[in-house]
Amino acid sequence: MKRIIFVMLMMAGVVCGVSASGTPAPGAEAADRGKANTRDVIGLVRNYNHHEGFEIVSVGKLGISLAHMIANANADEDEKAALGILRDLNKIVVVNYEEADEAKQQAFNARIGKVLDGAEKILEVKDEGETVNIYGTSVNGGESIDDLMIFIPEDCTLVCILGSISAERIADLIEKANE
Repeated sequence: MKRIIFVMLMMAGVVCGVSASGTPAPGAEAADRGKANTRDVIGLVRNYNHHEGFEIVSVGKLGISLAHMIANANADEDEKAALGILRDLNKIVVVNYEEADEAKQQAFNARIGKVLDGAEKILEVKDEGETVNIYGTSVNGGESIDDLMIFIPEDCTLVCILGSISAERIADLIEKANE
C-alpha cells in the first residue's frame, strides 16, 4: 500500500508540475465537473450507507484536525511533512464492501464506475490482479489537486479524500521519500 501511495503522490506531483509548467490546467469547467463528480460519488455512497456488507467511515474536518494534532505531537520531521497534507482536507470517506454479496458489489462497481467515468483520471495502476484508479482535479494552474478518489474495484474499496492537496507539499514528500 505504501508503494501505491508513493506512486500516487509522484504522479500527482507530475500532474501539477506539468500544469504549472505551461500546459494549460483544466479551467473552471473542469473544476466544476470535478465538483459535480465528487457530489455524485458522495451521494452514491450515502445511498449504500445502510446496505448489508457495506462499511463506510467518514471523517470530517474536525476529526482530521484532531488526528493531525495527535499524530504531529509524536512525529519526526519527515512525518510532520507528510502530515502537512492533512491541513487542507475537509473530509475523508472510506468505503469497504467486500462483505456485501457479489450482486451488490458488482452493482456498486458499475454505478461508481459510471459516475467516475467523466472524472479526470490521474493515474491507473495494475498490480497483482488489482486495478487502482485515482481521480482528481488539477486546479489553480497546477498548484493543487482537489478531491482525490481512489477506487480499487477488485478490493471492493473506495477512498475519497476531499479538499485541496498542495502540489508544493506533494513535491516535498516526494523529495523526502527519495532521500
